[in-house]
Amino acid sequence: MIRVDNHNHIILADITDMVGSAKARNIEQYSITEHVSQFKGPRESIAFGSVHAEGRIFEDLKEYRKEFSKVDVPEFSGAKVRMGLEVDFSPRFEKRVGEYVNQEEWDVLLCSVHELEDGIDIEIARTKLPDPREVRSLWHEYFRLELMALESGFVPFNVLTHPVRLVRGTNRVPDDIDDLLLDLAKTARRRNKALELKGNDLVYSPELVRRLAKACPRGGCAVSLGSDAHHPRMSSETCPTPWLWWKTSIFD
Repeated sequence: MIRVDNHNHIILADITDMVGSAKARNIEQYSITEHVSQFKGPRESIAFGSVHAEGRIFEDLKEYRKEFSKVDVPEFSGAKVRMGLEVDFSPRFEKRVGEYVNQEEWDVLLCSVHELEDGIDIEIARTKLPDPREVRSLWHEYFRLELMALESGFVPFNVLTHPVRLVRGTNRVPDDIDDLLLDLAKTARRRNKALELKGNDLVYSPELVRRLAKACPRGGCAVSLGSDAHHPRMSSETCPTPWLWWKTSIFD
């Protein structure tokens, strides 16, 4: 099994430190996938429901591309570094984001659903919902948006990333979560997309990620592994190694 990490950021750390850390951990394929909301144009023109409060804002895509020349040197030989983006999906700004992203060709694109239909960040705590029906309704809205993202052609993305992230805002799942996951996996297969198993989510909700991992082969879709690291140390200290977890745990 090739060691890959398809989900990483450089708004809080230099690209050379991130790639150096990956190389030291024998990662053979490493993707930098910065948030589209960390670029000046989209950040100033689109009211994203979820953004990082701190971190580097890139002037444009040209400035971002230049970052990758820093690791195209002998020091980093043997490390295959792919240039990509993590692209937010929302019906509110689907067209505008697509127009911005599609100016360039990318090695990899991740698609994320970071907000609900009302524009509210999915990670905002809603743990006090008293009625299981409210929890169910929230999850159904979230999965509806993810299905819309998979069906959308707004950008040629490869991976629907962190597809169970809503658990950070609810701390609960509906009784039909396995059906929702299976439907997502079947749709991903039909649309030739992968679903992500993310190291950071393994820290927060390992059982839910396990249920997602089991749904992927049942639905026949591909799996993408990523840490969502924002610092060099995150691959080992904060996020479990996703490729090792997949290999050793999913079939237990």
